Amino acid sequence: MLYLWRRFRARAIRRRGGLKAGPAACAVLAVAASLSFAGVLPVVLSGCARDMAFGFAGEPSGGPQPRRLTFTIETEPACVEAARSFASQLEALGVRVKVEVLPRDLAAQRALAGESDACLLALPCSSPDPLGYLPSKLCPSGSENYSGYDNPEMGLLLAAPLSPRSVEEKEAAALAAREFLLEEAPWTPGLAQPVYDASVAELSGWHPGPAGRVSLHDAALTGGGDVITVGLGLSELPPLDPLSSDDPQAGAVIRCLFDALVAVGPAGNLVGELAESWEFSTNARRLTVRLREGVKFHNGDPLRADDVVFTYERALAGRLPQAGMVKVAVGPGETVVFDFSGPFPQFLDLFGLEPIVPARYYVRVGPEAFSRAPVGTGPFRLSPESQGRQLVLERWEDYYGGCPSLEPCGVATLREVIFVAIPDPERRRELLAEGSIHLAPALGPATAALIPATGVTVKKEPGWTILVVELNNRRPPFSDTRVRLALSLGLDPGTLASGMGPGAVVLTTGFFPGSLKDTAAGDPDRYDPAMAKELIEEAGYVVSGSG
Repeated sequence: MLYLWRRFRARAIRRRGGLKAGPAACAVLAVAASLSFAGVLPVVLSGCARDMAFGFAGEPSGGPQPRRLTFTIETEPACVEAARSFASQLEALGVRVKVEVLPRDLAAQRALAGESDACLLALPCSSPDPLGYLPSKLCPSGSENYSGYDNPEMGLLLAAPLSPRSVEEKEAAALAAREFLLEEAPWTPGLAQPVYDASVAELSGWHPGPAGRVSLHDAALTGGGDVITVGLGLSELPPLDPLSSDDPQAGAVIRCLFDALVAVGPAGNLVGELAESWEFSTNARRLTVRLREGVKFHNGDPLRADDVVFTYERALAGRLPQAGMVKVAVGPGETVVFDFSGPFPQFLDLFGLEPIVPARYYVRVGPEAFSRAPVGTGPFRLSPESQGRQLVLERWEDYYGGCPSLEPCGVATLREVIFVAIPDPERRRELLAEGSIHLAPALGPATAALIPATGVTVKKEPGWTILVVELNNRRPPFSDTRVRLALSLGLDPGTLASGMGPGAVVLTTGFFPGSLKDTAAGDPDRYDPAMAKELIEEAGYVVSGSG
């Protein structure tokens, strides 16, 4: 039914050159609302009453003479193969796609500023709950809204999980959000793939973590030696401010420098790290965290509750559907109190791994200086020997010991960890196989599958990485929904998934995982290259010939 509605809209676009949320769209939503969605979808219907445009640009993108649709995907080194896979399929539609590799931070800055055509940056996800990452992508003020998607109704729909509404109403809101994304197509269909960390067999005691955050606290080299080299899939060494960087390729560095309120235990459960204990209220609208005593930052300052408050006020900015949904404050006896606008029992699962920074030092030096000289509570600290293309961390002798339930406790075994940037995934695999580097974190499944079975240890990280091309909705050609929908219909999800290695899963609505009712199951009708070509031509571009 959804597919028939999509085709109806496409033909309406053809007839009128654009489509608004008029009576037909309102009728579809009204029927859904009448089926028990009361209390959630009236918010959406208010958009229809305003005759809200679905985002068609209206201008003739191709000009008087049709021309070839051409654009550039800006991506990071770790995602080059994925970007090329997307580009190759789109070229079969007559679309010319260039892939440009940039440092992740630069690509993100350009996308947020609306300067790029499209971008593909890895999105690490440690939890299947979409509330942990979708608001930053879909809300107008989202910290990672690279597409410029600005549907004001979306934030209200995503806020439903933290409202006192019923389970049925919350599911209705999730499905309504999915419908918006299918019809407005701010991104291409996406992929979720597993992530792997690999080390030489001589390195033991390390533990994989979500978002590339390998724990090296217990790592040791058999046969002696206390210095290891880690190869990162980057073109240059990363900035080290955890409040401004979410690069999974830098995750191992962040994990060495910073601890969080909780850590992921061997069984996938949460265990206290900087948090000695925590307790939710009976209605799950308040969380009280008691901090561990005797913890020091690398500059000697003691850990205080206001450091946690400072960290979370910044870390949550642009990552929740609406402001004020989470309020954090210092409680009695060096506790930290989180108050939620609705029941939020999954808060620590989604946001408990935030690296804690020292508030006073961060404010005094500023984000840029902090990124160059970071201070955390982790088992390693920045060494003065760091320079050029080599980042050196040294053991923090005053480390409090880490989580008591993750033995052994105490200072790290390794004396020094050296990080080097190796942007070519094939070269990184070769260096690992020959023993020139000891650890290669955050590997894609295709690269991990080529690692030799002997002499190397491969471990799967908890969570996964989402890969999707985010289209710049602010300007042509992607301000025209016909073009965005054409790209969505013109990508064969099965071919994309098979080309990315074992374990890749199709996400038909871009970032939505399987927890949102059938969104990851695939839509066999969604792949329609003929319709895609029609829409491209109707937008003013040619799909065959020299163009």
